[in-house]
Amino acid sequence: MRKPLFNRFSCLAVAVVCLFAASACTSQGVMFVHPQSGATLECSGSGFGLGTAWVQGYIDECIRRSESRGFVAVDKLTPEQRLDLESRGLLPKTESAAVGSK
Repeated sequence: MRKPLFNRFSCLAVAVVCLFAASACTSQGVMFVHPQSGATLECSGSGFGLGTAWVQGYIDECIRRSESRGFVAVDKLTPEQRLDLESRGLLPKTESAAVGSK
């Protein structure tokens, strides 16, 4: 008599892994600004299940294209770039700048 390829435990383990893979979700975004023009854009996406890998790839590609066009992630602006954009009214003043000006 041949033994089955998968026993009950193996089938249960595969089912649990598939359930977790299908229920995974992601939602993320990165805000960019062009330091010279002040133009803004956002790379964002959300997905669930097996689409989470596609979303991450999409966002990574959007980030790469944006940076190659001169955009900088808002959280990576230099203090000088941030101050210039804030003084032109293109970015809201940061908390520390708002507290210091009162």
